[in-house]
Amino acid sequence: MKTTRIAWLGGILLLMAASVVRADPAGAGADEPDSSAIEAPRVGADLSGIRERAGAMPIDTRRDIDKRIEAMVKRVNGDVLVTGQTKVAAKLASEFGLTSDALLELKGDYGFSWGELVVAHTLLVDSDVKVDLLDLESFRLDGLSWGAIAYGLRFHMEDLEEKIKAEGRIATGLSKTNGTASAGR
Repeated sequence: MKTTRIAWLGGILLLMAASVVRADPAGAGADEPDSSAIEAPRVGADLSGIRERAGAMPIDTRRDIDKRIEAMVKRVNGDVLVTGQTKVAAKLASEFGLTSDALLELKGDYGFSWGELVVAHTLLVDSDVKVDLLDLESFRLDGLSWGAIAYGLRFHMEDLEEKIKAEGRIATGLSKTNGTASAGR
């Protein structure tokens, strides 16, 4: 069972990584992902550096962004209560480039709420620092807020808020999915 879960997670992470691979700079095969980037082993990010930067985030900035992120998380989670988990999973799966079943399993494996999954997805897709869900889960278990994690990943807070809101609108059905794995792209 654990091997199956690890295999699924690896496949999901590979799909997520493949969705953010950019075209080659020369323009040849501009619509095709660089297969060497997909096959290359993931080089772990410097998690201690991210934690250190997250811990240095100004407290008033953290409180402000955390309050706004939490409002979006509550809206998405509230929508799940109204429309049902299956409908939200279908909306988000399309946006994340996954199947509903894979997304439901991923959600169960990490214990994130639907709103938190939206935040995590936004961080994974839009970060220049290559982290994965295991890293995000580790940061959360260490007590870091989503805003602090984003700060540690060097996000510009206003841009982050707009991207998270856009993903939240997709999750709640206020916007249609654009299928690009991130509404901010």
